[in-house]
Amino acid sequence: MKRLRYLNIVLTWIAVLLTLQLWTTWMGTDVATPAHAAGRTPGGIINAGQQRKQIKDELKRLNQRADELVRLFKSGKARVKVTGKSVDSKN
Repeated sequence: MKRLRYLNIVLTWIAVLLTLQLWTTWMGTDVATPAHAAGRTPGGIINAGQQRKQIKDELKRLNQRADELVRLFKSGKARVKVTGKSVDSKN
């Protein structure tokens, strides 16, 4: 009896979700957020050049931050402290 009830609940949820999917498809509702449309031209075509530029800019920022960390470590203003047992230890 519990299996039948579970099956009915699952099938009902599937039917509800399919109905919502059909409704949004038929109504032409655009549920895409600006994040989904990032890097696309107004016609909906992906702008590969713009995406590469964004990746290049982000890599430059990451390199700058890594350089800052290296400077901090070299100057002694930043230190790394390891606590706990290491995995390689035989004790």
